[in-house]
Amino acid sequence: MMLLKRLMLIACGLMSGLLTLFVQAETATTAQLEIRMRQVLTKELKQWEAYAQVKGMTHSINVRVPSGADKLALCPTLPVINSADIDFGQVQRKLSCPSKGWSLYVRAKVQVSARLPVLNRVMKRGELVNGKDVTWMKLALKGSDKEVLTKVDDIIGRQVVRKLHRFKPIKAMYLSAPVLVKIGDKVIIEAKSQGFYAKMPGEALESGSEGEAVRVKNLSSGKIIIAYPTSKGKVATRF
Repeated sequence: MMLLKRLMLIACGLMSGLLTLFVQAETATTAQLEIRMRQVLTKELKQWEAYAQVKGMTHSINVRVPSGADKLALCPTLPVINSADIDFGQVQRKLSCPSKGWSLYVRAKVQVSARLPVLNRVMKRGELVNGKDVTWMKLALKGSDKEVLTKVDDIIGRQVVRKLHRFKPIKAMYLSAPVLVKIGDKVIIEAKSQGFYAKMPGEALESGSEGEAVRVKNLSSGKIIIAYPTSKGKVATRF
């Protein structure tokens, strides 16, 4: 009887050990996916921070691995993850293990805050942004803030094309290059080509921003030419 009890205890211990190893194997796959997802997202955020020259950025990443990952074999190498542009808010990526033949989608909530240039007043369409209109604030970014402007130089001197509210992230699509030349403006036409330089009076027949092709009348010759605004009241020809 005592021997039977001992055998039963040994058997229970073995079963308990096997179950523990099985659970650990399941947990290992889930942990592997969570670590890999966090690793890639963190790398992308760091790259964006450096590229955009973001100031005072902080972030948190909460990864949610599907319960089905418990049934997948541990990948012997780092799971492959599809690359994408920078993401804020709710993120979903596909992870796969070619050697084991499995793949699944993993979700994460990416929360990002950064110190950004914002407007200190409401600005309407057509207004030009100047230095006194801009201040700095630390803001939480949403998924729709991918195109947010992070540099003052990309904001000051630009023209508002859509009403902007104060203390909100500024997106590139809300601003355009200022109109340097308007229809009817008297302009200076500059012509440059390998040591040759000339300037002459002209009249703009079209409005345009920096680098845009506009028709200009040369008041000296009466000819209509194509020129490109370079600054307020000045255009240049291209050869």
